[in-house]
Amino acid sequence: MEIIFETITKKDKRLFEKINEFSNENKELKNYYKESEKIEFGTDFIHFKNFCGYLDEEHLVISPKLKEHLENLYLLDCPKTPFNKLYDCIFDKFLKLILRELSKENIFFTLSLFETSVEEGKGNESLIFKLLLLLKKKQEIINSIHIVLSSPHKKPLEYEIYKTVDEVSYVDENVLVDIVSSPEFMYQIENGVIDCRYSPVKVLQYETEETFDTLENRFIKHFLKEIEKNIDEDLKEFSSFEDFKQIKEEIEYTLQSDVFSQVGNLDYFPSNSQVLMKKAGYRELFQIYRLFYSSFTPQFLKNLDLTFSLKDMATLWEYYVLIKLLKKLKEKFGNYRIIEDFEERKKGKTIYETAKFKFRNGLTLYFQPTKRSYSELEFRPDFLIEYKGKKFIFDAKFRIFENNRQDILKNMHYYKDGLRAKFAVAVCLGDNREGKFYSRNSEIFIVNLEKLIKNNLNFNGIGYINLDLKI
Repeated sequence: MEIIFETITKKDKRLFEKINEFSNENKELKNYYKESEKIEFGTDFIHFKNFCGYLDEEHLVISPKLKEHLENLYLLDCPKTPFNKLYDCIFDKFLKLILRELSKENIFFTLSLFETSVEEGKGNESLIFKLLLLLKKKQEIINSIHIVLSSPHKKPLEYEIYKTVDEVSYVDENVLVDIVSSPEFMYQIENGVIDCRYSPVKVLQYETEETFDTLENRFIKHFLKEIEKNIDEDLKEFSSFEDFKQIKEEIEYTLQSDVFSQVGNLDYFPSNSQVLMKKAGYRELFQIYRLFYSSFTPQFLKNLDLTFSLKDMATLWEYYVLIKLLKKLKEKFGNYRIIEDFEERKKGKTIYETAKFKFRNGLTLYFQPTKRSYSELEFRPDFLIEYKGKKFIFDAKFRIFENNRQDILKNMHYYKDGLRAKFAVAVCLGDNREGKFYSRNSEIFIVNLEKLIKNNLNFNGIGYINLDLKI
């Protein structure tokens, strides 16, 4: 494992050529790096602007100050751990934290995608999509299982049995043919049923009982096992989630129940079953199954999948800052509702997601909005707040401020002046929650996120704040 710092030039011929070769062989990744402005590929340099993660299995990118900071925070628990192993551990915990917090805030779960009918058929499966879908649909899955168990689908099963003459309740041509075809079962008796002299020892009869071994129940059993398998294997890193534990407990109980213990394995997919389309419990599980294997996923989930595979911590930082902003703004400005779900937008080759949150007291928070300046230049800050006719900007920077002071403050001037905002503040990684604010009248304030929001955003200038990463 080789650790790469912020810029590589042609002077390091071996590494420069190797990374260029890798990126050229992986066009999709290279496009993702460029379009998300994470990596700049020059003719004689490669600059990692907003990327912190794996380029491939052999190269981990991180700035020296970030490496030092993460080591200081987490290496005390395991001082002999190689840094890449430490980074993997931090990333996995960070991702779990993000997903837990997103589920608490109900973000991403209002997507119309989750309520939309789709065609069966497995497409490009998304790990993050499955994870979010299970979290979103947890209660519906559990409720549907309870409904199925309380009123399971069953069908009559007819079988043959032989009874004495006194027990006969039904006679048809098949019964009569069976009697005359089996003379060995006849015995002579006064007032017999045949010629008043003979009667059979036993007579063929038909009985009916109900069985739960239906195609629909086989499908439910198959899908529940699929969910269980995904939690245990594909999503095993998140199996400690309390929501997943509850789903697994319900599935295990269901599969061992009297209903499903006698149900066989699925032979073919019952896509046209009226029971799966209309019967309560079955209908909901069938719809979740169709979503579970949907080939369509929105762009931000694809980005999260890439983040997961590349262990790109900088992208997670954006969602982390979003969560912190929503929580702090909610404390001051009341509950919010999602006005615009995470919608896909495209600018040139760049694909990104936008969202809009409206708070009770009139404040609006935009995620990655595109706004034009007075000179018609386009700006896309990470977060834009509009309140009482004024604009306020927060921008997520997964960097240590002291090591990037000039670039970060220039960027904040760029946003503030271009969009005529009251302030522009960079949200950086730090070991505490305090930073500095540089006002228009040359005063310098010690600030943090809570202070900025508690004062009704009444600051004018630029600055930075530090958020710690407690995972």
